[in-house]
Amino acid sequence: MEREPLNELHLNLLGKIFIAAIGAWLVGKATNIKVRGTQDEVQAIVNAMMSSKKFQDELRHPGATVESVMQKLGLKNASASEFERILGIRWPL
Repeated sequence: MEREPLNELHLNLLGKIFIAAIGAWLVGKATNIKVRGTQDEVQAIVNAMMSSKKFQDELRHPGATVESVMQKLGLKNASASEFERILGIRWPL
C-alpha cells in the first residue's frame, strides 16, 4: 500500500498545531508537549522526536564527524520508519 506524503493542506487544525509544536520543540522553543494515543503510538512519536533532536544536535556539534552524523541520521531514519509503520503517515521532520 502506497502512502501519500504528509501534506499540510490535508491536515486538520490539530494536526498542523502538533507538527508546529514538534518543530518548535526541535529548535528549543517549546518544552512541554502532551501526546495522547496508544502506548505504541506515543512511543513511536517520542522515539521520532528524540532521534530527530539528537540528529539536529549532532549537526550543530563542533566536534561532529561524518560517522557521528551518519549514525544519528540512521537512528532518525529508523525511528521515522517505525513512526510511519505504527501511525500510517510519514514522519514530517
